[in-house]
Amino acid sequence: MKTRSQALTALALGSWLLAGSARAQTTPTERTAAGLVLGVIDSLQRSLAPARNAERLSRARDPERDRLLARAGALWDSEFQGLSDWIGRHPEVGWQEFRAVDTLLKVLRRNGFTVDSGVAGLATAFVATWVSPAGSGGEGGGPVLGLIGEYDALRGTAGPFHGDQHNAQTPVALAAALALKEFLIARRIPATIRLFGTPAEEVGPPAKSIMRDAGVFRGTSLLVRSHASSQTARARAGFGSCCLNINEVKYVFSGRPSHQLSSWNGRNALEAAVHFFVAVDGLRSSLRPETSIQGVIPEGGTAPNVVPDRAVVDYYIRYPDGVYLEHIQRMIDNAARGAALATGTEVKLEPYGQYRDGITTGMLEELKFAYARLLGASRIVEEPQRPAGYEETGGVAQDLPGVGVSVASSTHPNHTMGMLDDALAPVGHAGFRLDAQIMAVILYHYLTDLPFRQAVDTEHATMRILYRQYQDNLRKAYTSEIERPSTPP
Repeated sequence: MKTRSQALTALALGSWLLAGSARAQTTPTERTAAGLVLGVIDSLQRSLAPARNAERLSRARDPERDRLLARAGALWDSEFQGLSDWIGRHPEVGWQEFRAVDTLLKVLRRNGFTVDSGVAGLATAFVATWVSPAGSGGEGGGPVLGLIGEYDALRGTAGPFHGDQHNAQTPVALAAALALKEFLIARRIPATIRLFGTPAEEVGPPAKSIMRDAGVFRGTSLLVRSHASSQTARARAGFGSCCLNINEVKYVFSGRPSHQLSSWNGRNALEAAVHFFVAVDGLRSSLRPETSIQGVIPEGGTAPNVVPDRAVVDYYIRYPDGVYLEHIQRMIDNAARGAALATGTEVKLEPYGQYRDGITTGMLEELKFAYARLLGASRIVEEPQRPAGYEETGGVAQDLPGVGVSVASSTHPNHTMGMLDDALAPVGHAGFRLDAQIMAVILYHYLTDLPFRQAVDTEHATMRILYRQYQDNLRKAYTSEIERPSTPP
């Protein structure tokens, strides 16, 4: 006999030919490739009714939930707002967040968490775990409820600064986790709370991908996280990432040094890098307009009168889907090889980071949005946005259901000094408080409401199947455009 979860999955996959809305994708090719897949997603959303479920849960009379919300808010007010401000005033860039992590680990240990630091070989990554006395956690011991915390600052021309409000993310997660911990103890409910400290969100390679590959997130039932935003919105169910699909690649040109008085004896790596830079600019008209290519030359020689024998070009290459991004990557790689060939130098390609689509689930997005509206979040955007996953690397969101809570916490755009100012001001404090409450209540409902939990798990499992189909469709849609030309006889 089929479970409710299996029946819902079969219903969704059996509705393959239903028409769907194409508003979830960015480009015409994406919309063509996603057409039938979007039909299945629409069918699944009608079956699960995420908005109706969110209304049911958020509007129900539930004294225990209300106490949890109040406790998460009180913990933020009494302890974690101050911790957030402290991290905000002591910024550390990615891979160097030693003071922040040391402080956070002391707080976690003081509150009964077992801490594993330096996970996945990353000095400033950690996993903090608390297991309810009512069970052993994991299989047979209730769900493993995960929270993601970040703490790295942006790199700036005047030094590091928290212009993306990562200072608040782990304090927010702590307020939610400790409120939930108290509830589990009082009710003697078996479950595990796991807080993942993830460094260097703003610096490649992506730490969450490294941690994922090391199996750090394995066994987690649900993940929640918060992130700064200038609005309160929710994403459509589907596939996407916060900042488009990204390849991070360094191109290292090697030449031969010489004095400028006899420059013909050298091979100028900087000239090769400049030729490459110009060649990439010349490619832009041959690439689809949604392409974003951003680069710098961090190394270009040691002295004006010495022919540089080493130069480095560092590029972020972005596109809304990963299939066409592969085509862009091949074009840029060939431009680098051509620049090296033209200048008598050599080039080495060093990919160091990759971000791909994640999965967005309607059940979790609608629930967070319903509570944001109920609790009085500001700058509400009613129209659902493009699917955005819930964490920026994509891979973790493909593995596990989860949601990013982004209540408006600033009147300024991300990555600005204005957003830093707001992180330490009432607008930021109020937004972070709501993030903590909403994260706590999402975990609460996943823990205590079995139909909701089953619907979340079913939706994510179905989306994983559809994601693979979508990738296959994209490759077929792009075939004539990205096929490599045949070699002339």
